[in-house]
Amino acid sequence: MSLLQTYFPTVCDASGQRSIRLTIHHAIYFLLLFVLAGAQSVSKFMMSGMEILLAVNWALEWDMRRKFTADGRLRANPLLGAFVVLMCIHLAWMIPSDNTAYGWDDIFKKLPLLAIPLVVLTSQPLNRKQLTWLFFTFTATVFVATIIGRIRLATIADLPYREIIPFISHIRFSLNVCLALTLSVWFLTERYKKLSQRKGRSGIAICLTDWLSWVVIVMMASFVDFLLLLRSYTAFIILFMTASIVLAAYWRRIHSKGLRIGIASLLGAMLAVVCTVSTVMVHRYYDMIPLATAPLATTTANGNPYTHKSDGLIENGNIINHYICKEELRQEWSKRSTLDIDSPTPNEYSICLTLIRYLNALGTTKDSVGMQLLDKDDVAAIEKGIANPIYIKGNAIEKMYYVMLFEYECHRKTSAVKGFTMAQRLELWKNAWTVFLKHPIAGVGTGDVVDECHRQLEADKSQLAGTTKHAHNQYLTLLVAFGIVGFAIIAIAFVRALCKERLLQLPVAAALICIILISFVSEDTIETLAGCVFSTLFLCLLTVWHRETVAEHVTGNTPQQ
Repeated sequence: MSLLQTYFPTVCDASGQRSIRLTIHHAIYFLLLFVLAGAQSVSKFMMSGMEILLAVNWALEWDMRRKFTADGRLRANPLLGAFVVLMCIHLAWMIPSDNTAYGWDDIFKKLPLLAIPLVVLTSQPLNRKQLTWLFFTFTATVFVATIIGRIRLATIADLPYREIIPFISHIRFSLNVCLALTLSVWFLTERYKKLSQRKGRSGIAICLTDWLSWVVIVMMASFVDFLLLLRSYTAFIILFMTASIVLAAYWRRIHSKGLRIGIASLLGAMLAVVCTVSTVMVHRYYDMIPLATAPLATTTANGNPYTHKSDGLIENGNIINHYICKEELRQEWSKRSTLDIDSPTPNEYSICLTLIRYLNALGTTKDSVGMQLLDKDDVAAIEKGIANPIYIKGNAIEKMYYVMLFEYECHRKTSAVKGFTMAQRLELWKNAWTVFLKHPIAGVGTGDVVDECHRQLEADKSQLAGTTKHAHNQYLTLLVAFGIVGFAIIAIAFVRALCKERLLQLPVAAALICIILISFVSEDTIETLAGCVFSTLFLCLLTVWHRETVAEHVTGNTPQQ
C-alpha cells in the first residue's frame, strides 16, 4: 500500500462503490483533525476555527444514511449518546434559569462537547496510521510549546510562571503535558512489545538500545521538568494518582516479568523521591534559626522599640512578625528606593509587607541592621513584589514547595484565603457545597450557577466576595447547576457509555479518563474551550482506536494500516 493511500485511503459509499467526493471529504477531515490536535496547546483561535471547519466538512460530506443508520446510530455510539445527554441536560435546565444570557453563553462555549464527538464518532473511521500521527502531532506540539516557554522564561525578565505559556492557561497546558506523558508511556510499551516480537527476545534492554525510545524518554524528562517550572503540583498529583490506578487495574495483564518490575520500580522510585523531597523541604522551611528561638529583644541597635506580634507565622525558619521596627525600615528604605514604602507592589501587597517578609527570609531583623544586607538586586526584587529570595534564587522544586508551605502557614495561622491558590479553592468548594445544599434536587439551573455562588459569598461575607470565580470544581459546578437529578443522569449516561464501549480495556484510554476525572476535582475543566477540546477529542479518537482493536479480535483480520 502506497504512503498516500495509507494516510488518505479511498472511501466507498453506502453501495460499496468508490466515491471521489467522500474520499476528498475524508482527507479534509483527517487534515483538520491533524491541525486541531496540534492547536490544543498553541492556539485558541485555531481550536475554534478547526472545530467550525470540521462541522462544516461533516455537514457538506452528508452521507447521513451511513452516519445515523449504521455504525453512526446512537445505539452503536453510546459515548456520543452520553455527550448528547450532557448537552440536553444543559438545555433542559435553562427553563428554571433566571440569567438566560449567561446560560446560553455557557451552552455556546460547550458546543465542542457535542460537535467533536458527533464528527469523530460518526465519520468514516480513521485507520491506525492516521490515529498514530494525530497522537504524535499532539505530543510533538506540546514539546515545542514547552521549548517556546523555556525561551520566554530565559529572555523575558521577571516573567510570572503563569505566563510562561502564552497560548492557553497554564492549568490547561499542564493537563496537556499530563496527556503527552501518558501517550509517551503508551508508545514506549507498544514499542517494547514490537521490538520484543521482532528480535525474538524480551527485556527492557531492547528499548534502551533503540534511539527512538531514547528520544521519547528525553521528551518525557523535559515534560516533567517543565511541570516544575509551572509549579503545577496539581499535575504531579494527577500523574501519580493516574499511574497508581492504572497500574493496579492492569497489573495482571502485564505478562512480562521484566516490564512489571520496571514499572513497579519506577512508580516506587517516584513515591520515594516525592516523600524524600517533601520531607527535606518541610524540614528546611520549618527548621528554626537561632534568632527565632532566642529570647526576644525589646529594642534595636539604635535604641528604637521592636514590635513582636505573637501569631507564630513562620517562613524560612523565622517568625515573620517578630523584630519589626517600621520607623527604621521607613528611613532606610527611602535611602534605597524612589518608591514609597507604603505603595503597592504589582501583586497588590504593600512594599512594607514585602520588605518584612524578604528580610525575614534572609534570617535577619526587620530594622536598619537588616536593611544593610540588601543589595540593589534585592531592592529591585522587593519593588516587584517578590517577598522571598528563594522565589528568584531557588530551583524550581524549592520555589514550588516554599510557595505551598507559605500559603498553608498563612491559612493555618490567619485563615487567609484571598491570593492563595489552594485556600481559595477550599473556600470556593465550601461555598458551592452550601449553594448545592439549598437546591439539592434540581439545582439552580444552567444560567444561575455563577450568580448563586456569588450571592452566597456575599451572604457569608467571604474574603472572596466579588470574585469572578464560582466553584473551581467541575463536580460541584454540575451539582449546583443540575442538582442530584441532573448529575445522576449525566453520570449514568457516561458510565453506561464506558461499559458499552469497553473503553477501560485500553490502558491509555483509562489513563486519559483518570486524568480528566481527577482534574475535575480542582478545576472547572469543561467551562473553557481548551478544557472542552481536551475532554473530548482524544477520548473520541481512542474510542475509534479501540473499536478497531475489538474488530480485529472478533474477525481475526489486521485492521487497516
